[in-house]
Amino acid sequence: MDANATVPPISGDDVLNLLDKAARVGGDPAEILIKANIPHSWADFDAGHVQTVSREQMAAIYRECIVTIGWHSSRLDNKPQMHPDEFRLLCYCVITAPTFAEVMERLIMFYRTRSDRLSTLALDIDKGVATLSIDTLRRRKSFGAFLSDLAGMSIFTRFFAWLIGLGGYAFQVGLAYDLRFDEEPVYDFFAGDLVLGQRVNTVSFPESFMNLPVVRTPVELDLLLQEFPFDFMAIRPMELSLSDRLRGLYAQSMARGNGLPSIARLAPLCGLAPSTLRRRLKQENISIRALKDAARRDVALEMISRGGHSIETVAAKTGFRHTDGFRSAFRRWTNLSPRDYRKTMT
Repeated sequence: MDANATVPPISGDDVLNLLDKAARVGGDPAEILIKANIPHSWADFDAGHVQTVSREQMAAIYRECIVTIGWHSSRLDNKPQMHPDEFRLLCYCVITAPTFAEVMERLIMFYRTRSDRLSTLALDIDKGVATLSIDTLRRRKSFGAFLSDLAGMSIFTRFFAWLIGLGGYAFQVGLAYDLRFDEEPVYDFFAGDLVLGQRVNTVSFPESFMNLPVVRTPVELDLLLQEFPFDFMAIRPMELSLSDRLRGLYAQSMARGNGLPSIARLAPLCGLAPSTLRRRLKQENISIRALKDAARRDVALEMISRGGHSIETVAAKTGFRHTDGFRSAFRRWTNLSPRDYRKTMT
């Protein structure tokens, strides 16, 4: 999330996908582009005349889309939405917190002082896991509300990780939306560990994070907020390659007990048509077989390391019909049997 990082231009197709989502909830793509001061019309993008946009232009478009989606979803529930300037104020309220525990306290206090009940927050700790519950008080579970909540949770987790100097996806997000939303291609709103079907929206993380110090300064925050949080699409190419995304989707599907998804199932989760995904895989010389194998390895090592799972269960979860085949693959991955590997974890 370095505001000065050098990144490739953003594809015009990515802009189209984002604007299409805004249009689905009642937004006007042409108006969004005008408000973002983009020197191209909606017709230009729709006709494929705009190949790329700059990082700054993408951040401006993303900002207007988020505001538009949030406004439409809040209007349906007759509730207020957080203005970008209010989010900036929230960031400045927590930047001087000495620890992440104090960040949580200030965050909850910020929302509690809102008389209009923007959202209600609570923190619970159980068995070494801290869970921040965020009830956005949305009672109409529309596509617009889903996108708005998803973007909000993405912003929170990215900001939290930045405050305490963590990389990757250190936080798990749960959303109070049913599994029909699992089929929506939301790569342009969220990347990380996402679970649907929760009672309220949640952010979960190890309890040990509470003791971590805030390592950022107000000066660094000033630089961050030049584009954050609307730089998500601009930094995404640096955060997750196509191979990493597919590998993660395979692992996520297996962890949920759904097996290995087909290309037709994977494509919309990457925001691509199946034919486009196949073409990208060929262009980037990516082997689906190798990705599946890597994902199986990731899930198997995670389950074996955690304990509590039989070899038969791990084999079934990772798509092996027989434990002999799983044991053979595991030895190829680690040069150890599953039992011997588990011993090294104790």
